[in-house]
Amino acid sequence: MEIFDCNCSIGSGPIPAWRYARNVAELREELDFCGIDRALVHHANMRFSSPQAWNVRFSEQVQRYAWIEPVWAIMPSQTGEQQKPELFIKAMKGAGVRTLWAFPKEHKYALNRSTFGSLFDSLSERNIPLFVKDDLFSIGNLLAEFPRLIVVAVNQGPGSLERMLRPLLDEYPNLYLETSTYIIDGLIEEFCERHGCERLLFGSGFPNNCSGSALLRLTQAEIDPASKQAIAAGNLKRLLEGVQL
Repeated sequence: MEIFDCNCSIGSGPIPAWRYARNVAELREELDFCGIDRALVHHANMRFSSPQAWNVRFSEQVQRYAWIEPVWAIMPSQTGEQQKPELFIKAMKGAGVRTLWAFPKEHKYALNRSTFGSLFDSLSERNIPLFVKDDLFSIGNLLAEFPRLIVVAVNQGPGSLERMLRPLLDEYPNLYLETSTYIIDGLIEEFCERHGCERLLFGSGFPNNCSGSALLRLTQAEIDPASKQAIAAGNLKRLLEGVQL
């Protein structure tokens, strides 16, 4: 089974994880140990430090590695920390970046039209996925303003959040879920039965989570092999192929 990890990073935050990758070689060692082929990768400094300094720097560092799909993080343009949307997306194209991350809690901004209106309109038009590390209440408010925006909710769990998640999935077909903490027995099976497998993306969550836990939950899920392959890699590849930079 081909495995394409949508959620892992290099580097460490203020409090390092017990085990993390300091560089590309160490990340490759971790992925090989778990049998993961490719990965969407961001640098921890995009989350805990300065995206405007690390976006381009990181994508340049990893551009020669075919198995790495580099990711950038967003910031508000009103503060001068990020270019206007048309220039930002042009820079993404030049760097080979097709997805973005939002860390609103760490960077202290609001995911709303006042802050990101023109950028999120552009992302919606161009099918550029936005990976969001935030609670489902905030993600629901975001989708209410931008229903066409492709949003991937990450790190939702491990406790069950189905009472908040399922109404959003029913209402917004462009909402996807990353699986690094979606590890309660039966949840993947229930998700596939209710919503289909097309909106689940395998993510390890490394280094915040052990890479093997999410992979074990997926491989042991009682779903058909084609659905497992879609979650493991196919759905993410389809999203990336749909991006129009």
